[in-house]
Amino acid sequence: MTWEEKFAALGALAGGWDCALHMRHPGNWYVHLRSVDIGGHGLLGAVVGNGDSPATAVEDCWTTATTLPQDQYLVIHAMSDRRRAVRWNGFMWETVNEKEQVTA
Repeated sequence: MTWEEKFAALGALAGGWDCALHMRHPGNWYVHLRSVDIGGHGLLGAVVGNGDSPATAVEDCWTTATTLPQDQYLVIHAMSDRRRAVRWNGFMWETVNEKEQVTA
């Protein structure tokens, strides 16, 4: 996948385009996924990516989101009635049952 395709896949996570690519200053870029967090240990963590270009920032974010340890997953819309959990299975975002994850 190209970095643009990865950015589109990340943006589609929250059911819309809650994915932003920002430049702090020339040569310092970051990606922020709004409404997407890392779960699995009781506390939620942010999904971000950093790099010296838009492409490297997206690649860093993609790596963070798709190579989580087995006991972690992405939580979408954590504080709403639309909450869901997913994990990248190699070709798509697969739903994770959070209740099973807690008891495992």
